[in-house]
Amino acid sequence: MRKINKPNGLLVLCGTAVFLLLGAIAKISPQLSSAAFEKDLIPVFISLLIAASVIYFAAVGSFRKNRACSLLLIVLFGLGFRVLFLFSTPILENDYHRYFWDGAVVASGMNPYEYSPEEVVEGEGTEKLKELKRLYGDTLEKVNHPHVKTIYPPIAEFFFAVSYKISPMGITAWRILLMVFDLVTLGLLLVSLKKLDIPRQYSVIYWWNPLLVKEIFNSLHMDVLAFPFVLGAILLFLCEKKRLWALVLSFAVGVKLWPALLFGMFLKPLKEKRQTLLQIFIFAIAVLVIFLPMVVFKLDSTSGIMAYGKSWQNNSPFFTAVLSGWEFILEAFDIHPGHAQAHSRIGLIAIFLLWKFYVALVCGSLGFHRKALLIIGGVFLLAPAQFPWYYTWLLPFLCIAPSPGFLALTALLPLYYLQYYFPLHPEEGGIFGNAVIWIEFAPVWILLAWEWWRFRASKKAPAIRTDVADSG
Repeated sequence: MRKINKPNGLLVLCGTAVFLLLGAIAKISPQLSSAAFEKDLIPVFISLLIAASVIYFAAVGSFRKNRACSLLLIVLFGLGFRVLFLFSTPILENDYHRYFWDGAVVASGMNPYEYSPEEVVEGEGTEKLKELKRLYGDTLEKVNHPHVKTIYPPIAEFFFAVSYKISPMGITAWRILLMVFDLVTLGLLLVSLKKLDIPRQYSVIYWWNPLLVKEIFNSLHMDVLAFPFVLGAILLFLCEKKRLWALVLSFAVGVKLWPALLFGMFLKPLKEKRQTLLQIFIFAIAVLVIFLPMVVFKLDSTSGIMAYGKSWQNNSPFFTAVLSGWEFILEAFDIHPGHAQAHSRIGLIAIFLLWKFYVALVCGSLGFHRKALLIIGGVFLLAPAQFPWYYTWLLPFLCIAPSPGFLALTALLPLYYLQYYFPLHPEEGGIFGNAVIWIEFAPVWILLAWEWWRFRASKKAPAIRTDVADSG
């Protein structure tokens, strides 16, 4: 009988433990629906997710010490984690109702940016919209923030319509579509790792991440749709496909806006002025065409993007501190503190631009994926809204450029769901706003500061490495 080697034995042990913990979460999911949940189960759910994350860290750490783990085992266990949630109830999340409604509108040949769900409920819109309201009124009434028009870019809307065509308002069909994109992401990660001469087993960082599995396959968030386009654009660029990468990156922006922040990274290595101008032209024209359905209608206060940019705030200690500081300053000068929101957001944009300049100037020698991680990680940590599913944006890059600080978020962000257990806003004197958000992010900032210190202190073996090949 063939003996299982020690690294694979540990991998099986960790995989089995994560599978059982995620299975327990799937089992209690019907009692944690956003519509009606048992409050006492929230700490149980959070504890199970944190425990799965700790075991996930053990699996990642054991591989980094001994790289003889089986890639097949990694892939099979990851698939198992996802299958567990195939028929689960979304836990404490309801964004998918917006996806389903938007998909019905687009599939019926209408523009989802024209009317907000609230306007449709009140009887506005075309006869087609009124017919959709009659058919899917239950879904329409469950859309959160119904007073604002959809925030999702046009290519995301296209995939919502594809899901609708497969199965109208069907959760399982949407999950299968997400899994297709997830599998493509894994495939592109494996190709990227091989091209960079990094062990493909590092894909475990993405493929086994418990928070990603929960946010995508249980809660049904759509963020995974952007990953294949982002990774594909980077691969095309590294393979010197000079015209294709800009087009593929524009498709990524058409799913979620954050990939646009990476565009400048692609341009810096382009030494020929003509070539640089061509890439800018291709990207700009493609983005303009993609976003035409959105810009046709006025971006007023009911526009999802405008509402998000002006007032969205959740789970962000850094922004909370900046906002409180601005309110104090404005009150000291007898200026209405309501202006602090705008001042704080402008200030954060300025800080991010300085950070991006620092990454380009000081960290220019780092690998492409490491710089992408630092840019998108900076956006995440500075943003007024830091939802757990936003964190999944970092995971494809973490496979190639691991960071203890960013990886720690896997175990800390489940605390976000305590806002359903404790009062949310600091002004209410709530535990969540005054304490929990700081517990979530303080360890991350400390770890990242330690990584930065090691990077600055050591020229030969920086903690922020150009690739994982040096990490041992």
